Amino acid sequence: MKIIAKKRILCFGDSNTWGWVPFSMGAKRYSLDKRWTGILQKSLGDDYEIIEEGLGGRTTMFDDPRPEFPQRNGLQILPIILETHLPLDYVILMLGTTDTKEMFNLSSQKTTKGMQKIIQTIKNYRVLEGFSSPQILLIVPPIVVEETDFASKLFKGASEKSKKLVKFYKELSKQEKILYLDPTQEVKVDQKEGIHIDETNHEKLAKLIYEKIK
Repeated sequence: MKIIAKKRILCFGDSNTWGWVPFSMGAKRYSLDKRWTGILQKSLGDDYEIIEEGLGGRTTMFDDPRPEFPQRNGLQILPIILETHLPLDYVILMLGTTDTKEMFNLSSQKTTKGMQKIIQTIKNYRVLEGFSSPQILLIVPPIVVEETDFASKLFKGASEKSKKLVKFYKELSKQEKILYLDPTQEVKVDQKEGIHIDETNHEKLAKLIYEKIK
C-alpha cells in the first residue's frame, strides 16, 4: 500500500498561537479543539500535520529584559525550531503584537525588519534531501486595543503600531514573494482585554487560514 506523506505546517507565533485565554494572565489555555491551530488541523484533515510553536511574549527579534521571560527572541530561537521539525511544507508566521509593547519602544518598521529576518532565515535554512524550502504564510496579528485596563498597562501606543503592520507586512510579503493574510477586519481581540482573541475569533482565524492554504 502506498503511503502518502502528510504536509507539515509549522505555526510560529506568540500567545495567540499558544491559546492564551483573555484575562487569565496566562494561567488558562484554550483546549486544542478551541485553538486556531487545532481547528485548522481538523479542517485540513489527515493529509496535513499542524505543528504548534506558540509562546506568550515572543517578539520578532528582540530580547525581553525581564529575567522571568527568557528566550522570547523569535529570530534567535527559530533555527533550532526549524531543525527540530524538518521536513516542513509550510511555515505560518503570526508575530508582532509583543513588539508593540511600550517598554520595547519599537517602530512598526523595526518590527517589520524583524519579521523580514525571520522570513529570510526560513528561506535560507537547510532542508532535508529530497525536500524543498517551505512555503511561508505571513499573517497580520489582530489589532491591539490599548484603551482597555489590561492592555493599557503594557501596550501604550500599540494600537497604531499594530494597525501599521497591515500595510508593512503586505509590502514585505510582496518583496519576499510569500503568502499574506490580513484577518484584522474579521478577527478581533477581546474588546475588554485588548490583546488576546476568544474562542469565536480563534475559529474565524482558522477558517481564513484554511481558505488560504487550500
